Amino acid sequence: MVLVINNFIDCITGAGFIINALHQSPNMVEGSKKEMKWIYEEIVGRIPPFSLLSYKYSILLQLLFLLVLGLILGFIFGLKPFSLIYGSLGIFVAVLWSLLILQLGPTLRKFRAPLSRDENELLERYKGILFHRNHYEAIPGLAIFIPFMLYIFYYNQVLLKTWLGDAPNLILLLFVSLLIWDICYRMGLGIWTSILALWRSFELKKIAERRTELEHTPYTELRALRKLDINNVFFGLISLLLIPLIKSDQMLVTMILGFMLFITFISVISAYIISKVPWLPPDIYNLVNESSFSYVGTSLKGVPHITPVVYVFDGQRIFFNTSKEAKKLRILRRNNKIAFLIDKRDMNNIYENKAVLFTGEVKIYGLLDIPLHFIQMLRARKLFLLKYPEYTKKYASSQLPKAWQLTPIIARILVEVKPVKILYWRGAKQISVPV
Repeated sequence: MVLVINNFIDCITGAGFIINALHQSPNMVEGSKKEMKWIYEEIVGRIPPFSLLSYKYSILLQLLFLLVLGLILGFIFGLKPFSLIYGSLGIFVAVLWSLLILQLGPTLRKFRAPLSRDENELLERYKGILFHRNHYEAIPGLAIFIPFMLYIFYYNQVLLKTWLGDAPNLILLLFVSLLIWDICYRMGLGIWTSILALWRSFELKKIAERRTELEHTPYTELRALRKLDINNVFFGLISLLLIPLIKSDQMLVTMILGFMLFITFISVISAYIISKVPWLPPDIYNLVNESSFSYVGTSLKGVPHITPVVYVFDGQRIFFNTSKEAKKLRILRRNNKIAFLIDKRDMNNIYENKAVLFTGEVKIYGLLDIPLHFIQMLRARKLFLLKYPEYTKKYASSQLPKAWQLTPIIARILVEVKPVKILYWRGAKQISVPV
């Protein structure tokens, strides 16, 4: 699959661009951050009044304009009510797609450079291809638009007659062609962004496996990439709203279903791969993974409270559990800010000492979280059983007070640490690590 995606990218962008993207100067990179626009944005950005508004409101105004114009033309040329409804539905789909695509550019513009040269080059290359000045993103849209227009105008005119009647006016034909292009262009963007996202995720995971010391991509940036992939899943599902427009043509219905399945499958795989990319650099990852104890610091009304806990790390999240009656839990319910310290000490050599401090917030799991996070909670419990077999065996004893027993939710509460800031000590040196 990776080979197919790489071939697809090479065919569209050309080997020359790829080499250039890998070796572009800092000025070019900075320029790409400012000029991350697709051809549709650039054209409309030069036409008043759309050019006077921000991109978000410009898109909404464009589609409102199309809706009003379509209704006016429909009444002038006497279209049937269902034709007006179908046209409005097509514009509504374009609005939803536009709002999802709208999040891509701003998210990538705010993206912070990873503390890894290879990962940084990959993400710059990804943005460079995605928003290339030659506007390769229009190619998938054209590949959909041209065959579709040939199909409804020459090979099977039944669908066009259903929409516009037996002898449609030329103005109506031009308007419908514009609307079809709008939809096809956005469908092409869905294909373009999802395929590039899958390629980006595979490559990022591969590069992440070669990290050393403090190289990493910050957690917030990985989460942003995963959110974009999830947006693409919704992009695929929204395409099902087009089925009423083409329900009389089984072949087109099948193609829409195929488009939805393709976009959804590719995006889910990409989001899953991104979720497996470690957000901690190797030094800290190993420390967190190998250590067994930590200290939890909380505070309420200026009064600090520190307790030792055992914890587990699933590669992405840090969990600890605590008694339902514990003071730290009562504090965290009122103030969810936390300091979570893990350290490794060598009393004979100060330069062998390592420690990491996570400061941030917590998520406290309760009954309402079971339906949505059951698998995650079950995995955390399994990790506790594997990491601390003697501890869990002892605390599972019915001879202990109920508050100390390991009964999930009833006696023990699962808590997840959500870092906002990380401080790492190696030897006598303190290092701040971007989250």
